[in-house]
Parts: sequence; C-alpha cells; structure tokens
Amino acid sequence: MKENSRQKTACLPVGRLGTKRMGELAELAFMYRAASYGFGVARPYGDSHQYDFLVQHGRRLLRVQVKSCFTPQEGYRRAGYPIIVSRAIGKSWKRYSIEDIDFIAAFVAPHEAWYVIPIEALGTSKNIRLYPGGKHNKRSGAWFEHYREAWHLLQEEKTEEPR
Repeated sequence: MKENSRQKTACLPVGRLGTKRMGELAELAFMYRAASYGFGVARPYGDSHQYDFLVQHGRRLLRVQVKSCFTPQEGYRRAGYPIIVSRAIGKSWKRYSIEDIDFIAAFVAPHEAWYVIPIEALGTSKNIRLYPGGKHNKRSGAWFEHYREAWHLLQEEKTEEPR
C-alpha cells in the first residue's frame, strides 16, 4: 500500500512551492507531453501574451494557455479539482475569449491527467472543476471528461488530396 501511495505522489513536487512555480512545472509538463505526441511547441518571448504556448501540427498553429491543480487532497474525487480558466486583471477576473487563445490545457497533477479544452467549450465559465478520479456523468458536474487526454484536437485536420 505504501508503494501505491508513493507512486500517486511521484508527480507532485516536494515541499511548499508557490503558485507561480507550480504553474511553471505544469508548463514544463505540457511541453514534454505535447512534444512527445509530435507537436511543435514554441513559447513566446516574455509573458505579455494571453497564451503560454504556440502549438504546431502540420500547417495548423494554435494558442494554448496552461492551467493546473496540484492539490493532493482525497476529497477532490467528489468535489472535483478546481481550475481557474480566466485571467486576473487588477482585482477582477476576465474570461479568455477566442481572440485571446484557442485551447486551455488543464493539468491535474495528482492524477497526471491532461484536459485539452477548446475555448468555445468553456462558455461563460471563469472556473471549472475536473473529475479525473470519478464522477463521469454530466448530471454530477463532469462536463469536461470527454476532453481528458484529447490531444487529437490540436492536430491538423486531414483533408483529402485532389486527384
């Protein structure tokens, strides 16, 4: 049982790290995972853009914002893992729009689960909850489960070659 517990927390950093550092770790994890699926991944210079990465597949280029939750608590199977899908502007929060980004890539670290969510799917939400450990029906709040590990959404759409 101890070994299983150790495996579950292997992806979680040791010690207390701030939210900025946790976000940086999630961004590193995103780069690794996206590149392992064959995507080109580029980071814009500075941090004044609304997106964290440009992802390329074929001729398709998308803007991706990475969000994460590193909370290891057990009760999140029922309540879900909270992901803020908006950005702070002064003392308020503003939703991302299609003019800002194309996808949210949300990382739930305790489950090593990625959700690749099109910005249109968020609607008017500023916060969402993800349920990688259970609660797989819409009635109970798991609206985004079909985006779990949906890396294919970032791929270039294949078109038939003219003959």
